[in-house]
Amino acid sequence: MKKNSIENHKETFYQEKYEELFQELKANVRKSTYVPELHISPEAGLMNDPNGLAYFNGKYHVFFQWYPFGATHGLKHWGHTTSENLVQWSEQEFALIPDQEYEKNGCYSGNAFEYKGELYLFYTANYKTEHGKIPKQAIAVMNKAGEIKKFPEPIISEGIEGLSGELRDPFVFEREGTFYMLLGGGMFEGAARSGFGDKGVIVLYQSSDLFDWEYVGLLDLPIPTGYMLECPSVVQIDGKDVLFLSPMGYEAEEKRFHNRFATIYLVGHLDLEHLRFEVEHWDEMDAGFDFYAPQAFMGKNEPLLFGWFGCGEQEQPIQENWQHGLTFPQKMWLEDNRLKRYPVSEIIEQFTEKKEMNTQEVRIDQAVYRLQLTAQTSIKVGKPDDYWELLFRPQGEVTISREHLAKTIDESYGMTRSTTISTFDCVDIFVDHSFIEIYINNGERVFSFNVYQKKEATIWSNDGILEGTLYF
Repeated sequence: MKKNSIENHKETFYQEKYEELFQELKANVRKSTYVPELHISPEAGLMNDPNGLAYFNGKYHVFFQWYPFGATHGLKHWGHTTSENLVQWSEQEFALIPDQEYEKNGCYSGNAFEYKGELYLFYTANYKTEHGKIPKQAIAVMNKAGEIKKFPEPIISEGIEGLSGELRDPFVFEREGTFYMLLGGGMFEGAARSGFGDKGVIVLYQSSDLFDWEYVGLLDLPIPTGYMLECPSVVQIDGKDVLFLSPMGYEAEEKRFHNRFATIYLVGHLDLEHLRFEVEHWDEMDAGFDFYAPQAFMGKNEPLLFGWFGCGEQEQPIQENWQHGLTFPQKMWLEDNRLKRYPVSEIIEQFTEKKEMNTQEVRIDQAVYRLQLTAQTSIKVGKPDDYWELLFRPQGEVTISREHLAKTIDESYGMTRSTTISTFDCVDIFVDHSFIEIYINNGERVFSFNVYQKKEATIWSNDGILEGTLYF
């Protein structure tokens, strides 16, 4: 397929006449050696934010931002896939196609809310004019047969004085019989009135019926908010509110906020009456290179989370007809007000074969494996001319390095990421082709990142012994 056959459709929504093109793209993607097996990734095109996450009608539903015609940020649709076990996922379908005038520039992020036996899908209808964006929030309803019907007009179709037109990513929830919607946005503080704004804000609306919404105000957040806040979601964990935000414009610190955009969590109490979040603790969510726009939801029995396995418009070293994906589904809990997260048990159960290790190096000839280390030692993974590193340094510093990869990724934002731990218990490394998730101390700290290597690799240590278990 010629490259320009993809580019010609960058601003075009999916229609039946493009089905042959779409099937050709899917066939090409299936040839890739980098496509993961256990992570959700696009059957073709670019996947980004997880949307509309829900356990509904006996299945897990994952919707996602999707440009189906190429590995670029084109006109956004919502894709959809389902699972009964969080491991095997259905073939991806088009859930929301931007075929209405009010969403002519794309169906952007949002969430799902079950009400009266149906799943309500809230999303931002991207609508650009020559004078800037007009914020529009829209709704579609899915019944138990899987049929999705859009409401004919946006449910919110206006901006707010003093805020940017970049008002988006509705997250709807219910408290004490009232429905609430969080929206991410930016506030103007100077004279300029274009762009994202100068200060990130969270906007609160309320409703009694999910269709008619009343603006309540801005949520007081006693933390830095950058110039724009995206993708709010909130869930209760162990009796406390946990708010997830994706800010743009954070200044890098020594060991935090080195990606193009940041992702944070806040633990405390969401005081809807006084429009404030009482923060007991907050921190960056992921220490890796490739994590953004997480969304929390209530699974079958517990709060779960997916994140986007990507961050912004990254420079990628491969030229294929797909890009990005989602993290493992993760369970969450609090310890001393710190959020911990770890792959759900259904993912862990996929690794049934194991090999005990007490050696300086081990060779791997599979592209999907789990490595659990019970002794603290730095490691290299790959080959002498193509490897990534996990480094344990003094004062509890833990570093991931992609400096020595043959296929370098997004060099403009640096090749290392670091975090700090107080003690060492264990480290779990999950490799799924080009997707890697590392959990330090059972989820105290997490690194999510991509590498593009051949399947055959060696894991070795220059300063210790690989002590632990290898799972396949």
